[in-house]
Amino acid sequence: MHRLDTGRIFQRPRHHVWLASCLVGVGLTACGGGSGSTTVALSDALKVDTTYGEAGVATFPLGTPSFASLGVQPDGRLLIAGSRVAVPEAPSGFGSLLATQTFVVRMSADGNVDRGFGQNGEARFSVKGYESISDVRLQADGRILVAVQAHEPCFSPSYQTRCLTASGEPGTWHHTVVGLTANGAVDSTFGTQGIAEGFLSTNFSNLALAIQPDQKPVLLTSNDRPILQVFGRSLRRLSADGIPDAAFNQPTASQPPAPCEASGAAVLALLALRNGSIITAGQLGGRLYADPRSDPGLCVAVHAGATQAQTSGGWTSFGADLEEYQLASHPDGGFVVAARTCAGSDCHLSVAKFSANGALDTSFGDKGIERVALPANYRLKSFFVQSDESMKAFGAIEESAAAGTTARRFRAVWTSLTGNGALANNDTNVATSIQDRPTSAEPREVLRDGAGRWLVISSEEDSARNLVLKVVRTLGTSTGRS
Repeated sequence: MHRLDTGRIFQRPRHHVWLASCLVGVGLTACGGGSGSTTVALSDALKVDTTYGEAGVATFPLGTPSFASLGVQPDGRLLIAGSRVAVPEAPSGFGSLLATQTFVVRMSADGNVDRGFGQNGEARFSVKGYESISDVRLQADGRILVAVQAHEPCFSPSYQTRCLTASGEPGTWHHTVVGLTANGAVDSTFGTQGIAEGFLSTNFSNLALAIQPDQKPVLLTSNDRPILQVFGRSLRRLSADGIPDAAFNQPTASQPPAPCEASGAAVLALLALRNGSIITAGQLGGRLYADPRSDPGLCVAVHAGATQAQTSGGWTSFGADLEEYQLASHPDGGFVVAARTCAGSDCHLSVAKFSANGALDTSFGDKGIERVALPANYRLKSFFVQSDESMKAFGAIEESAAAGTTARRFRAVWTSLTGNGALANNDTNVATSIQDRPTSAEPREVLRDGAGRWLVISSEEDSARNLVLKVVRTLGTSTGRS
């Protein structure tokens, strides 16, 4: 386990981390550390690409939608998918679902809205009237797939009343995938006129999308009731053109019992595996543990590429309460889980490395898991593994509002690990870089394009309290340094 020394926020032996102070980009700072060090890889990666947007920064006003899902094309064009309330003055009540306008905007590789995409830069579509975007993925031929949770608009005057549609009936959640062409038109060759049905459900739930090597989309959703302590998850697969895969979607009774059952909160198709195996992960939500060490952690399952049978996997305990987590593929064909774990106010970035069969790689970190101490107000935002097997975590620390204000303030945090799980803290890498001054921009995500550049994404409210997306493009590994 590593502890970080960055001043009053962290406490640990000196020389393990250098607080950023020499390069400013996106409000982030990163600098060299160690005797004789000059420039480090993280600072190289965070150098702003001034050819993007205005001096390296592009902004996009989201208005007041639910926060968008994001994707990036290999050529660096950013996809922003979300939904807006279509009729702002419509009556609302507890649990009501108002009609929305769903959109996908594409930013060109230079940071401006791509006016050749959709209608003047924006594609619009509707599935049932109310839509929430869950995920955005790309197929190899350029088709854009959007995971959508759709429902008929409905009204509920109180929490004791079901949300009823205009016909007076309770609506149904449709967990769907919408296909768009590379130019932003609804792709009529995908599914049924551009829409492929995945699940029907009476409840809103987590929904994730992955693309297998043969370009077949796989949907994962949870079908649990935490209040009743009932947990489960379901997989559905479509053909590359959006036709339900009946053989995959109806598992036979002869399949072996699942190694574990939990909510489905993340899905990953391991592109490095020739057989296209699928990894799902979930946890037991809605539980509080008097002893955080009793938290069973993450239920990780390996599914065969041709069926959804869980062939291996099991529970991985982090020795603390499991908070948010992410999955990432690894160049060796395995995968990595990055998570925020806490025992009271004692919190860590915990990184676990797995082989392709779901077994912990005990050569990594401390018996398969590396832990980096972080403050309780840290949140994990993005995590990825680079081609040299080194790892980057992007997170945020939320600080108290300044005296006399209620404005939220954030510091962006980068953490670097080597391929064996050690903190990357030497003359060629900086272990942790923390934003010098808090700002109102909330760190959201990091995306990487085909050239190795990084899109560092944050959001903040303008004076009218509308949400504005801010994208800073940095050199990333495009300079050959990682």
